[in-house]
Amino acid sequence: MYIQRCVKGIIGRVEDDGEGISQDEAAYLTLHGVGLHSNWWRKHGRVSPAQIENVLTEANLDRHLHDYDSFKSDTPFISLACGAVERDTLVQRNFVYSARDTALMFATEDWARPGALFYLWTPVSYHRAVPLSVVAEPVRDLNIYQRWSPYQLEGEITAKVGIPANQIEKVEWWDAAYSKMAPQSVYPNPTYVEPDALSNLRDLF
Repeated sequence: MYIQRCVKGIIGRVEDDGEGISQDEAAYLTLHGVGLHSNWWRKHGRVSPAQIENVLTEANLDRHLHDYDSFKSDTPFISLACGAVERDTLVQRNFVYSARDTALMFATEDWARPGALFYLWTPVSYHRAVPLSVVAEPVRDLNIYQRWSPYQLEGEITAKVGIPANQIEKVEWWDAAYSKMAPQSVYPNPTYVEPDALSNLRDLF
């Protein structure tokens, strides 16, 4: 197991569609100990260990990665960005994708709406461990997840069920109407706990 710093982008709410979260809600999740919940958890409210065990399956992870549009309201997984590298053998170059940029483009739908970025850390397994909710899956790692995926460079780490608030360092609120260069607001988490007590910290890039 290693510790991975990540960024989670969540789309901001606009008046005409009702999806996403507001700026106040984004801050509340971090500042009031709520944390991030998967869509499945939010849909069902209180969930039991037996229910969690039933939904953490290889089939559901595959649907989360490759059939998200039809599965998103029921997914127990949470996609996180931590930076990815694409190798282009034709031009013999590696292309680096920033975690923040990936999360920001998702959260704002390419600046079509505001969005929130949550900076956090999560434990990640070195092997496939889908049934274990305490570790995230390294789905960008081609040595572990060898199936070709058109989304391999997007949700690079997949957490499960929920992320505790004390693993979230801060949340930023971005709005193109304010700036594309800096967040409109930043909310540091006063109860954030650095993972210093855990070994093998791996930073994002």
